[in-house]
Amino acid sequence: MEKEKSEEQFLEKFSKMSFSYNAFRDFIDHQEVIIQDDVVMTAFCDAIRHAHIFEGATVLEVDCGSALLSMLVAKQGAARVFAVDSGNVAQVARQLVRENGLDSVIEVIQGDIRKLKLPPVDVIVSKWMGACLLHNSALDRVIYARDKWLKPKGCIFPDTARLYLSVAEDRNTEQPRHFFSRFLGFNMSHAARIVQQLPKVGCVLARQILAKPQEIWKMDLRTIKSDQLSFNVPFQLHVQRQEIIALFVAHFDFSFSGGTDEKVVSTSPWAPSTHWQQTLFHIDQHLPICSGEQFSGNFIVSRGTNYLDFDIEWGFRNKLVKIKQHKQTFRLCGGCKDKP
Repeated sequence: MEKEKSEEQFLEKFSKMSFSYNAFRDFIDHQEVIIQDDVVMTAFCDAIRHAHIFEGATVLEVDCGSALLSMLVAKQGAARVFAVDSGNVAQVARQLVRENGLDSVIEVIQGDIRKLKLPPVDVIVSKWMGACLLHNSALDRVIYARDKWLKPKGCIFPDTARLYLSVAEDRNTEQPRHFFSRFLGFNMSHAARIVQQLPKVGCVLARQILAKPQEIWKMDLRTIKSDQLSFNVPFQLHVQRQEIIALFVAHFDFSFSGGTDEKVVSTSPWAPSTHWQQTLFHIDQHLPICSGEQFSGNFIVSRGTNYLDFDIEWGFRNKLVKIKQHKQTFRLCGGCKDKP
């Protein structure tokens, strides 16, 4: 009875809100974790407050979510702000903007950015990055908006990012889920192989890292094209201590220009943890390695609409092991990420 009364009270309160239940769920499912990420949100706030590009500017926020960035740039003196999101969360953003008295500056638009008509803009802001930098990101929409509406001397905020690769031991990391191989007497080995091809988004400790991370890819949002978001790059890692390598570890950083000092936000194991954490790829071979040895190969990324495919090609030999050219394939898709 108490539970029914509680549900009735919630629905009564909810009916007074100016957005739908789907908008509420969108907000909880996708925006709550971002707003609770103190590292990322503090970095965006500080970068916006120290930038000199917003005063009197026309600004477009791509995939605005709660429109928090739009409200921050409006407070920094933006003349006009368009906050765009295709999801129902735009309804929540509209109410937040109104309740903060910024609806005379900010226009929240719910819709596909490719179908909108907007004036030229001075600045595009967006939390466009995703897990392993590129997964579930807004990059394609930011690139479209840049080509369609950004003025020739306009800015994208943030505008550059770098992807890094290293290797690690896995004593503090959850082991691959081999229990799929056999379950209740049934042969589930095919399912086990599929599970092992899923990267894990999680945290490793700095002391687990065995080689200095190598910058393997860099992007500049002012110039990059959508077809350049898939790539094939070599890596050569210099191992710093004797251990058994069990994981490839990918992390990224991004930076803001347009301020007095360039602000860099890192997702490395040495930096404060963010909701993107690191991306971990399990190595499927026993791989003992010694300090001073090199571990090399190719890191190949193919980007789809809702997934990232990775081919990691590598080979290695020393006194203890000899592995000819070896290829591992992974897919990062919805559901691969653990909740932070």
